[in-house]
Amino acid sequence: MVIGDVIEDIIVISHPERNQNTDNTSTITATPGGSGANFAVWLASLGVATELTARVGSKDLSRLALHFNAVGVAPNLQPDATLETGRIVVLVEGNSRTFFTDRGANKTLDVNGLSLSDTDVLYLSGYSVVSLGVEKTKRLIEQAGSAGALVAIDPGSTSFIAEFGVRNFLEAIEGSDMLFPNLEEYQLLSASANLAEDFPEVVVTKGEEGAEVIGVASIPAVSVQVVDPTGAGDAFAAKYLAERLKGSPSEVALRSANEFAAGAVTKAGAQP
Repeated sequence: MVIGDVIEDIIVISHPERNQNTDNTSTITATPGGSGANFAVWLASLGVATELTARVGSKDLSRLALHFNAVGVAPNLQPDATLETGRIVVLVEGNSRTFFTDRGANKTLDVNGLSLSDTDVLYLSGYSVVSLGVEKTKRLIEQAGSAGALVAIDPGSTSFIAEFGVRNFLEAIEGSDMLFPNLEEYQLLSASANLAEDFPEVVVTKGEEGAEVIGVASIPAVSVQVVDPTGAGDAFAAKYLAERLKGSPSEVALRSANEFAAGAVTKAGAQP
């Protein structure tokens, strides 16, 4: 079970020189996205049965359900009659990205009555943690634990975590089994906690510096021609988790995930 955002991505790949107050040549791609949705699609592409719980604008419900069904993800989509499906503009400049985010219907995700009895893994996006709040997130994690499910967390966004409160975020995700921060998120959360002591498995993506399972192994990045790094972290987490579910040691999963994510950055868009 994946719980997270569905977002309409508008990806702008800018040329090196930008001029103010005039036209700038760029490559613009509109694709489905959202951290939770991206992870779910990547995981399904690896042959893992995957269900996505998310909230979208009611007018987009049928179209997005068809999209997820077509890529092998079972959609549990909630229609929102007031808010539209979330949108994000991603400005890509080399390996750097700037996000302009309107989470839209994602902000009103409802997890009341959600059954986790048949769930092997609960993967929860940090964006949803911020929307749900401390108590609802804690109840979800406790529910998953009672069902015998592994709980994995993608922190999602340093700015949203900082606004929510780092200590609140850490309290909300207490009891999780895996944490998948990027380097900036790891540094932010580590300022208030020893993550290696609080979570059994902490897997950090570091962009051009590679990736690391804290206290276990570290590997360098794979050299590729980067087109768009959007969604690479979601691809990495999906491959790592898929490998661990197969019984691969964390060192093997780390190397496989690193190579898999390297392929994801060689094209525009956050999903396969």
